[in-house]
Amino acid sequence: MEGFFQKIWTMIVDSNVLHVVSAVLILVIGWLLAIWLSGVVRKGIDALGLDSKLGKCLPDGAEVPTSNLSKYISRAVYFLILLFAVLGCLTALNLSQAAAPIQRFFDALSAYAANLIGAAMLAFIAWVVATVVRVAATAAIRSMNIEKKLAKHADVKDGESIATSTAGVLYWVVLLFFLPSILRALKIDGITEPIELMLAKFMEYIPNLIGAGAILFVGLFAAKIIRKATSGLVVISHLDTLGEKAGVSKVFGNQGLSGMIGIVAYTLVAIPVIISALTALKIDSLSNSVAGLFDKLLNATGDIFGAALLIFVAVLVGSFASGIVTQIFENFGFNTLMAKLGFKNKENSTAPTPSAIVGKVAFVTIIFLASIAAAELLQFQQLSMLLRSFMYFGGNIIVGIIVMLIGIWLANFAADSVKGKCNNLIALAVRLAVLIFTGAIAIHSMDIGGPIVHTAFTFLLGAVCVAIALAFGLGGRDFAAAKLQEWKEQFEKKD
Repeated sequence: MEGFFQKIWTMIVDSNVLHVVSAVLILVIGWLLAIWLSGVVRKGIDALGLDSKLGKCLPDGAEVPTSNLSKYISRAVYFLILLFAVLGCLTALNLSQAAAPIQRFFDALSAYAANLIGAAMLAFIAWVVATVVRVAATAAIRSMNIEKKLAKHADVKDGESIATSTAGVLYWVVLLFFLPSILRALKIDGITEPIELMLAKFMEYIPNLIGAGAILFVGLFAAKIIRKATSGLVVISHLDTLGEKAGVSKVFGNQGLSGMIGIVAYTLVAIPVIISALTALKIDSLSNSVAGLFDKLLNATGDIFGAALLIFVAVLVGSFASGIVTQIFENFGFNTLMAKLGFKNKENSTAPTPSAIVGKVAFVTIIFLASIAAAELLQFQQLSMLLRSFMYFGGNIIVGIIVMLIGIWLANFAADSVKGKCNNLIALAVRLAVLIFTGAIAIHSMDIGGPIVHTAFTFLLGAVCVAIALAFGLGGRDFAAAKLQEWKEQFEKKD
């Protein structure tokens, strides 16, 4: 009997049934182990809360989608163990050729494990350093109240965002400096060299940035001091009060004369500072163009000051002349004359009087003349020609208005003279005739319309003459015949 069982066992061994059974057992055990370990890994990641912790690593506090990290890692563990079980199954079946690719994969994975561990350690160190820098930067900015000072000049609604954004930039800069080392540990040389070159150029450029920043900070700080000192000297010398009396606030607003002079002083100091800062950056294309522009501006500073002084003197003279002209016209009864012509302000009206309007016209005229001179001083020929055209047109308008006012006065005088002797219809006709005639002269003085106005007035005058002739000829034939006979008899008596 024992020989029989021995023969059967020998047949089973020779037929590789045990290899098949062991292969199946290895595959089943590996599959069950993969399911169990993947579940354990997923639960462990969820229990540790690595999803939220990974989200907190980002500078803006954003979180990764829930359960994505645990799901991906558990799947990777599952397929890795299952692939290892498949390798054991194929080895048990003595299928070396089929198991060779999987074996090479695991060999490469085990050989690359040291690189992965090194890269992971470097990444962890980088994250720790970046986090420390971010926290320290945020605390430093908030402790020195820098965010509140910057919030006044920056267009932000939340002052704390300045500290957060600055710390976030530093966070990513630190990670960027660790990136080449991590890529070197992973033996990814293709993109490592460009990143290293970029960082090397950035490090070489840092002294230029620091120098430009220092020049800009010190220069603008000095410009601010000079601005305050200049404004203070102007206030002490009582030029602000003189400017207020001259009406400077109408031009400069709430700044006043001292504020505008301070801004000019600040600008004159800030321009060379900006040029020096751009030169320190050693960006030739930028510094040359901007420096050239500022050099031209500085070279034209004399002309600009001359033009500004000319405008300023014109404002003072214009304000003084406006008051004198207003008083002279009021003393000569110009307001009363305009009221008689029908230009009378309503009671409790805030509208300016006619004399005040004439004073403002005088002020604007002086400003226009000074603007023309300033434009020529700055060699703005096109602007000078444009202002001259406006002055010429404005002069024509003023002459036309004067002619029209004289016409209104003559029309009223003629109508009042005829009104007592004739009916109101004739007085109205006389008034309209004088107004039409003086209106045509006024439009001609304004140089508006050209030949069209002349032709229209000629046609209108001809139409009136024809209408009078027809009315006299058709409606008063007997009167006309008698009048002609009377003239004939008088002519014959003379002979």
